[in-house]
Amino acid sequence: MKIKSIIMALLCITLLAGCCSACRQRQKNAKPLKGTEWHLVQIDGKSLTLPLNSFNITLGQDGNLSGVGACNRLLGTYTVAENYAINLGQVGTTMMICPENEELEREFTQLLGTITHYDIDGDKLILLSEGVIRAIFKAL
Repeated sequence: MKIKSIIMALLCITLLAGCCSACRQRQKNAKPLKGTEWHLVQIDGKSLTLPLNSFNITLGQDGNLSGVGACNRLLGTYTVAENYAINLGQVGTTMMICPENEELEREFTQLLGTITHYDIDGDKLILLSEGVIRAIFKAL
């Protein structure tokens, strides 16, 4: 019985050590939140294939957000807090009529205002609203 307990304890320690190693590797390969240009690849569970010059955001070192939707420029501010909390504040846009993806642009800009947390997994930025994945971006 004692040997079985010891074996189980060693197995748990081995598993935990492997998880920590994976977490360290993930952090090592992670792109920085600030200063990276992020391209939208998924919104509300729908995978997207969009031109690389659209639906991008960059979170500047100074707390300013900039980017582009379908054809309009995006401007705003953001703050980051502990535990990967983020507030993207009010995002403003220019008011051009976009011939393609106008509805997606509206959904995209409204979604940004609902984000509460983020995570970074390698070259992916994951934006969440109250624990639900709302958007995934890929670093350019």
